[in-house]
Amino acid sequence: MSHLRASVPDFDARRAAVAVLGAGGAARAIVYAFLDAGAPEVRIFNRTRERADAVARHFGPRVKVHDWQDRCDRSREVGVLVNATSLGMEHMGPLDMPLAHLDDACVVADLVYVPLVTPLLAAARARCLPAVDGLGMLLHQAAPGFERWFGVRPEVTEELRTLLVADIEAH
Repeated sequence: MSHLRASVPDFDARRAAVAVLGAGGAARAIVYAFLDAGAPEVRIFNRTRERADAVARHFGPRVKVHDWQDRCDRSREVGVLVNATSLGMEHMGPLDMPLAHLDDACVVADLVYVPLVTPLLAAARARCLPAVDGLGMLLHQAAPGFERWFGVRPEVTEELRTLLVADIEAH
């Protein structure tokens, strides 16, 4: 949520439903964060329905499960679309998420940070939608852990991000 708020300063999770692609550990963390931030509803789309149903049972009635093939139709009016799957790291492949159905203000986030610009984020940027990459989430989630270990909270800066981007691009 810290990275999302830093990237899209006027973002308010309470305004609209959220669509989450995936039902693994990262998706669970995303669901928790959005519910905690006041999202009225979180919609989960996963290729395996049983895994998505388990997440919904864990979090309660504000989490709704929809079939994977319905992800476009059932995410039309969401305020945020989050890819929490490994799909799309190299090619859209099974993710194949056209974004024409999304509202013009919908934020598109991808937890993947290698590659930094996934096909989903490239498609969002081509549509001029706010696009939030996974590297910022990685940096923002590392800060509290670093503070617990070393007693100093690092600041997530553009310089730090630039260092990591250079390292990612070098490999």
